[in-house]
Amino acid sequence: MNAPPIYDTDFSKLDANETVGEALRRMLADRVSDLPVVDGAGKLIGMFKLEELYASLLPKAALIGHGMADLSFASETLEELREKMDEIDDRPVHEFVVVPRHVVHEDTTPLEIVLLLHQGENNVPVADRASGRLIGMVSARDLLAALLPGGKR
Repeated sequence: MNAPPIYDTDFSKLDANETVGEALRRMLADRVSDLPVVDGAGKLIGMFKLEELYASLLPKAALIGHGMADLSFASETLEELREKMDEIDDRPVHEFVVVPRHVVHEDTTPLEIVLLLHQGENNVPVADRASGRLIGMVSARDLLAALLPGGKR
């Protein structure tokens, strides 16, 4: 008898042309910090991550090298940051997509997934090896549920 997959096949994803505003509302509702982005055929394009969005709010000097720890020269208020967010609200998410550091497949071993999560990944896309179509997401929470007595599903 085969064990059920560790990854979740019922997950939120974004179409490449959805807006940043739509993506952020979905992220808040789903309580996630990143979402996979797919094309019209369901093929994984990349990940929409809050870190990339936050980078667009920072002064360019803060993004050079290792970044600046002292941003006292910049005095943006919360209201000014909201205005910056309003400016990008209608932009398509594909402008903020990053290539995922890792993608796993149906045949990726549980131990390989444990290693990725141990190394700091939170959500890892699961793609069909042949087509590149996104078929699931695996998270630290999914793994934990699978490891508990009785398994995930």
